[in-house]
Amino acid sequence: MTGRQRILTALRRQTPDCVPTFEWFIDGVVTQALVGTTEPVAAAHALDLDAINVRADYRKQFLDSGTFVDEWGVKRMLTSDAMPHVLESPIKDIARHGDYRFPDATAPHRFATLERALKLVDGKRAIIWNLRDGFSDVRDLLGYEEAMMQMLLEPEHFAALLDRAVDYNLALARVGVERFGVEVIATTDDVANGSGLLMSPATYFKVIAPAFRKVIGGYRSLGCHVIKHCDGDVRPVLDFWVECGISCLDPIDPSGGLHMPTMKKQYGGRICLKGNVDCAGVLQNGTVAEVETAVRELLRDCGRDGIILSSSNSIHSGVKPENYQAMVQTLRREGRGASVAAV
Repeated sequence: MTGRQRILTALRRQTPDCVPTFEWFIDGVVTQALVGTTEPVAAAHALDLDAINVRADYRKQFLDSGTFVDEWGVKRMLTSDAMPHVLESPIKDIARHGDYRFPDATAPHRFATLERALKLVDGKRAIIWNLRDGFSDVRDLLGYEEAMMQMLLEPEHFAALLDRAVDYNLALARVGVERFGVEVIATTDDVANGSGLLMSPATYFKVIAPAFRKVIGGYRSLGCHVIKHCDGDVRPVLDFWVECGISCLDPIDPSGGLHMPTMKKQYGGRICLKGNVDCAGVLQNGTVAEVETAVRELLRDCGRDGIILSSSNSIHSGVKPENYQAMVQTLRREGRGASVAAV
């Protein structure tokens, strides 16, 4: 099987010839040590992962060496990790959010990395078109604290802006599918932490849930599998997400009290599961032998059908390169099973 076939087979909760793997982000320090490049697409390809995670491209106007404003009008600061920090957001009054204009979802440069990745893999790896389900866009447009406050103080305006963000992501998805043949979409919006949801369940279901149902339904109507990423303890909303049509949940966060084998027993008949070798534990602080043991235990306890084995979030700068390499190599050696027909 190719990597693409493995990913699609796992998302259908079937058994590929080998359990697949990919990561949302792999820090350049790690990829430089392992394959001699920090460029994310080239690194994932050189690491022989089954899928490559790709995001839409937004031009940056640098104000200095570490600060820039992107096409969203968000001022950001580069950090030591993959995601820049938001310094200033463009919408100052949520009641006037209608004055804000989203970036052009159909601009040709928006899809430059997607097109390059597709040419590089030539159908042999899955391309994960990493969009959002709206919440993170609103968070960035308002600022984190302001977004959390306005969700409570101005729920109607918040919901209206969220709906606009959903429409924008659906427009990106449509181009990805119709022009580039995207088959898998991921949404990486965090609405939880280790202790539970960032808002009350009542607020989530009143303000956010309708937009989530709309965006997941829209992605599915385009014929795509949907991987939902969210850190933390997502159990208060997980059944709702499954009902909305997600194909896969990631990362089964151990810091949120989630246990991969338990989740496989509870949800493995309904969705694929992705994760969860601990990137804040064994991948960062363990030995190669301990990483190998962690991979073997996951395979033993979760089987080889309907899972994508990966870190419990991403391969950040603190992960030892030799530990990540050991995770992938152990999976390739021991993650094999009787495969179904190739996709």
